[in-house]
Amino acid sequence: MTDDVRLRKRLDELEARQKLNDATDEALELAQRDRLPLDQAIRSLMPLLLTHTGARQAWVRTYDENLEMRDFAYGGSPGRFPLDGDAIVAVTDEGRRLQREAGEFVVFAQPLDVAGELFGAAALAFERKSFDPARAGLLATLLNTWCEELDNYLASIALMRRKHRITTQLSDALKAPVIDDGIQAAIEVLRQNVAFDDMLLVFRHHEDPGGASLHYVIVQDGELTHDSRHPDMEVEDFIREEAPSLVAGQSRALLERFGIQRGREELLISGVRNRRVVGRLVVTSAHGEFNTHDRDLLERFSDYLRQRIVDFTREWKQLKRTFAADTVRRLLTYEDYEARFLAPRVVDAAILFADLSGFTRISEQILRDPARIGEFIDRWSERVVGLVWETGGVFDKMVGDCVIAFWGPPFGDFDSVEACRRSAAAARLIRDYTATLNSGVLLPELAGIEPPVGVAVGLNYAPVCVGAFGPDRDYTGFSSGMNNTARLQGVAERDEILCMESFVQAYGSDEAFSELREARVKNVAEPLRYRALR
Repeated sequence: MTDDVRLRKRLDELEARQKLNDATDEALELAQRDRLPLDQAIRSLMPLLLTHTGARQAWVRTYDENLEMRDFAYGGSPGRFPLDGDAIVAVTDEGRRLQREAGEFVVFAQPLDVAGELFGAAALAFERKSFDPARAGLLATLLNTWCEELDNYLASIALMRRKHRITTQLSDALKAPVIDDGIQAAIEVLRQNVAFDDMLLVFRHHEDPGGASLHYVIVQDGELTHDSRHPDMEVEDFIREEAPSLVAGQSRALLERFGIQRGREELLISGVRNRRVVGRLVVTSAHGEFNTHDRDLLERFSDYLRQRIVDFTREWKQLKRTFAADTVRRLLTYEDYEARFLAPRVVDAAILFADLSGFTRISEQILRDPARIGEFIDRWSERVVGLVWETGGVFDKMVGDCVIAFWGPPFGDFDSVEACRRSAAAARLIRDYTATLNSGVLLPELAGIEPPVGVAVGLNYAPVCVGAFGPDRDYTGFSSGMNNTARLQGVAERDEILCMESFVQAYGSDEAFSELREARVKNVAEPLRYRALR
């Protein structure tokens, strides 16, 4: 072959490629202008490919707008391409081109590659009887030219598919029952797909002024450095002190402490009617600014995180009605905490009934105003329940002005001696606190009244069926032992702490109690046997 012939052949190839490229590019512009679905867009391109190559059939397998893999074919018998699609992609999925005889046809195929990601395959079928092997190189080149144009069109779908895959991973990660596990998994997904340097995430329940529900994660230079599950004592106090101010937008000292100066910020808001800022997310880019793709993923992460925090705050609020904040936090570290700790079961527990003495007289003769009566009970019981929690107890419920609690559940950490001694300590604290009301510290109307405000307490140690019961899944307990504790509390005078004999035996020290007494009560055949706590 002379140089002139070789040059002419090369020019013919370039001209053929340019004509196909121009025709395909024009068709794609029209498809984009008319906002054609992928199905129609590809079917407008396939006739051009056949015209410019002389092929009899064209075939494409790629992702559609629903991110589902589909086959498209043109020419020949409908749905009958000479070579099976799976056999084609078995080769092209390895990044290789294919040229193979298939019956009366010669098939050319190559992978579709969008930004380095395999996105399917395209193929042409030529009649073998008229196929010129000398044109094989040109035909492969023309197929590649057409595929490159199609690749550009598919890029938006590829980006959507990638985002869909990542956002699905983020969503699935944050569905983990333990919120800390979900956040860690979601951050790992982000680390693999978004170029960020630093991240600071803090959130807590809006009704937790003590900060026991505070969660935080700090990532620096792409590496996790601090989180609330594994507190670093050198910075733990500072984080817990400054996090509420950061959440409220009042201080940036926490960001400054970790050198996080400028980044994308998202407020984490709970509630629809009463919107409350419960957290803040700050992320800095490794490139100074985030591109549109990364911004979108961070926004999706924030949206999913907001919803997960809503679920978390709902769980926290439900559990916080009964358990101390530290107990709630511990429960929520178990994926199966409901089945493991809250399902109804019979356990031995120390039981407390604490009832205000003379409440009816105080209500009718001193406070009188229903709002003041309600305020009195609300403020008194809040502190009493706090004392129950501080001694490791569980708040069962209030019946009128009587607080009911028990020690032992939900974890069973206490033996009989510790459960009884903790409940006795709580009874003394409740008695001492109630006595302070006579100074008027809670309500001025109570100052110096006679007889003074007091509390009558009954304690018992007995089997109790405890767990989440009823449609509201309230954590409570039932047993004859609880009923007897209520009866014993009814026997107690102002500021007396009466203990059933079973409690005295479990307590393990007779010196702490007075002499044995008995009392007959309604609906109980045998008299109650009890002693007073000194």
